[in-house]
Amino acid sequence: MSNIVSKTVDTSSEYILLSALITSDRMEFSTEISAVTSEFIIHEHIEKPYLTMYFQFLDQINIVQTVDFQGGEKLTIILKQIEEVESGSEIKKEFVIDEIESIIKTDERNETVVVHCTEYHMFEAAAQNVNKSYTGSPSTIVKNLISTYISKDLVIDGSDSIKNMKVIIPNLDPIEAALWIKNRSTTSTGLPFFLYSPLGVDNLVFRDLEKMLSDPVTNINNPYYYTSSLSETTGISKLYNILEYKYESSEELIRLLRKGYVGASYSFYDVHRGIPETKHFDVDNVFKTLLTQNLLGGENSKYNYGPEYKIRGKKLSSYDSKKISKISSTGSYRGGSYDANFRSYSDETLGGDHIKHVNSKAIKGFLSKTPLRITVKGREFLTGNNNYTLGKTIRIIFLDTDPSEDTNAASKDLKKSGDYLIVGAKHVFAAEKVTSELLCGKVASLGKEISV
Repeated sequence: MSNIVSKTVDTSSEYILLSALITSDRMEFSTEISAVTSEFIIHEHIEKPYLTMYFQFLDQINIVQTVDFQGGEKLTIILKQIEEVESGSEIKKEFVIDEIESIIKTDERNETVVVHCTEYHMFEAAAQNVNKSYTGSPSTIVKNLISTYISKDLVIDGSDSIKNMKVIIPNLDPIEAALWIKNRSTTSTGLPFFLYSPLGVDNLVFRDLEKMLSDPVTNINNPYYYTSSLSETTGISKLYNILEYKYESSEELIRLLRKGYVGASYSFYDVHRGIPETKHFDVDNVFKTLLTQNLLGGENSKYNYGPEYKIRGKKLSSYDSKKISKISSTGSYRGGSYDANFRSYSDETLGGDHIKHVNSKAIKGFLSKTPLRITVKGREFLTGNNNYTLGKTIRIIFLDTDPSEDTNAASKDLKKSGDYLIVGAKHVFAAEKVTSELLCGKVASLGKEISV
């Protein structure tokens, strides 16, 4: 039973919050607060297998006192994009209220309450502990963890480079364990995997960067476009406008140098055999491989690193700017009849296999080297039948600050323009409007003008 009636449909709003229901095993009655909700913000990120949310409501009838928040209440929200009220798929998400951020008294009868929420399966995971042996590919192990301990399905899209790993989960909760295994996962070319929870679907996703970069651009016919004179530019009316953008904390090449992601010497010490192996890492080789395999994302062709950089006449990536040693083992589960074919967590047969993990970290570093935040209308992301954000490639176009003399064709800024990968999203649901701030990254830029 609910002690608050939800609000009626407001057709002037861009979305409808159909329900915001608070429940708990401690509560005799559920509490519906959609009618008094003033704003909520949902965050999703490609590195997090859960959503987070800030939820703000107006308390006029002692909701805080009645619910008696203890930090474990469930808040279930159901929402729809206004254009899809009749036929579209709704988005339903379950959160745990894990913190009261603030309670501000606005007048004698009203208080504004802001609570922080985390997707409910994180609450499930935090209550459990995994100390168990698993065998198989990393993706198989992650799927077993999710299906056993968490009320979520997992969609796997990618191919592991390891098929026969054996690990003992070292005293972690199921989400921590899944992320630990994820960090060990790479493709055959050394590209990383990600484990995340998209807003538009109810499952978790385990997907590799190779799949993401090989996907077609989702908005190829309607790129996001930024210009202060949108209405004056020929043909722009068919494109989607960027409301705001931030292009900051970018091009931190020295940071990547110091992390050993440009050129470095890596020594791998095998404690089982007592044999060290040293390899030089050259990021130029990584980008050449991506270029050869057409994995720079969309129509990007100029990768996010200048191979012509030189110090004292020597290529930057040929320097050993860092000397990094790693301890590993081989053969921990080999030699017996049963475990003869299994690898341990850090087991690699060749030094080149160890370098795959360096490739993975380097590419993730360069993916965040040129971060771009754009704010757009949220209508494109509020359909509960697919993932329209995380891991999707979108085209973003900026006009050149030195416009072309040809008035029939706008000159593009090829530095900021390009095909970007969405790595995070912040969806702001205000009184009537919804906007989405997309955090975008790329491993390459456009190398030439493109037609739009």
